[in-house]
Amino acid sequence: MKNKEIESRYGLIGDDLDLKENISLVINKDGKILKLRYDNPKNSIKLAADKHNFLMIPGFINSHTHIVDSFAKEMGFNKDLIEVVAPPNGLKHILLRDTSREIKFIGIKNAILEMLSNGITFFIDFRERNIEGIKLLKESLKNLPLNYLILGRFTEANEIEAVFKEGDGIGLSSYNNLSVDIKEKLKYFKNQFKKPIACHDAEVKRDKGLFEEIINDGLIDIIVHGTHYTKEDLELIKNKKISLILCPRSNGYFGVGFPPITEIVRLQIPISLGTDNIMANNTDLFEELRYLYRILRVLGRNDETVKLDSKDLLKMITINAARNFNLEKSRGSITQGKVADLLLIDLNDPNFYSFKVDSNNIFPLIVQRAKSENIKRVYIRGELVFERN
Repeated sequence: MKNKEIESRYGLIGDDLDLKENISLVINKDGKILKLRYDNPKNSIKLAADKHNFLMIPGFINSHTHIVDSFAKEMGFNKDLIEVVAPPNGLKHILLRDTSREIKFIGIKNAILEMLSNGITFFIDFRERNIEGIKLLKESLKNLPLNYLILGRFTEANEIEAVFKEGDGIGLSSYNNLSVDIKEKLKYFKNQFKKPIACHDAEVKRDKGLFEEIINDGLIDIIVHGTHYTKEDLELIKNKKISLILCPRSNGYFGVGFPPITEIVRLQIPISLGTDNIMANNTDLFEELRYLYRILRVLGRNDETVKLDSKDLLKMITINAARNFNLEKSRGSITQGKVADLLLIDLNDPNFYSFKVDSNNIFPLIVQRAKSENIKRVYIRGELVFERN
């Protein structure tokens, strides 16, 4: 099979997303970048209107989704979080139980199309409804190009082994009410299968005892939300090397609060972002970045040391996300030897116009101005999977 080549006028290259010019990728039959060529750009960027000025960006990684509820968009509008998503009797779980597989399939397939159009090439899903839920999602994703990890759930202790086998790890709705027997089984099968355990925590409120239990047990690799964590909580998470995933727009949608982003920035915790329940939020990670940036500007308005540059924001949906799920050897950046998951945006689109564009302001220009319609092509393993005219 002949190697493929993808070219772009500009690109964000390597784990530090360095701006380069005249990008050329040679991609082998396995979809990996065999050769990577580029030039160092001049400081000033000339965007000639008579030719394409594509910018190549690593494919986005959506660190937290619940994709199967995508058939029920806005059915939880103006309702509180517990009423909508708390198992087993929240609205979402009733709908998942009572809705046909056919309707769920249609919702999932449309959610995949939406994610591809938003430049997402990999997503991590918390999968409800035990083995049945994992199999449903796998079946619906068959022959679709998007990469994924499925973190499954169990109801009884005797289901834990099967969930580890069928899925890519465990995604707990809460750490509450886990018996000694369940914890022992989780520890045993985690070691046996070498797969992660993730958990929602402190989304609505902080439970000091529960958080201490999470830390002391040492079972959890990934925490989602942490909306009400204190500085001391975050220091423990950093010291324990637990990955932290934020879903700021979901927190806002349900009115549960703002993530503690000022302390996260001070502690330099490498967070990544998820869009959470698709019934509540669209999958646009540009929107997620902008919402988080604005929260930080408000919460940190009296502290000049609390700032995030635009490159740091982009890392939250690329290299940080890959590292948080141990994917960094193959994904998260445009690097020789990694998989060619990437997208091209057109800098000639009118919303990017500025009288001066250089290697410094190109990053805030992308983060603050880019929209899904600026994404012209999306590639997964070097194959074109989405194109917009």
